[in-house]
Amino acid sequence: MIIIPFSSGCYHYRVIAPDPEPATDYEKRTVHSLFWGLMQARDISADDCLSNALDEIRITTNLGYSVISVATVGIWMPMDLRWRCAKEPLFEGEI
Repeated sequence: MIIIPFSSGCYHYRVIAPDPEPATDYEKRTVHSLFWGLMQARDISADDCLSNALDEIRITTNLGYSVISVATVGIWMPMDLRWRCAKEPLFEGEI
């Protein structure tokens, strides 16, 4: 019974291409949403993606981030973003 309140302290979302073919390792950035999403970084630049294509995106929070969010009544919500770039597509034939 004691473990139940602590077992749901993190969540993960993952967006991945149908046929993953990463070109880079994961890049990581911690982002912060303030005042229930009213103040946040709208665009996170993936400057390391030379192909301008993302292979996978992960959004993660953990127990510590959840405690911060609950303690501040949602005023401050930190999250970890991770992404990998996709390889440049190889085109065959005429375009």
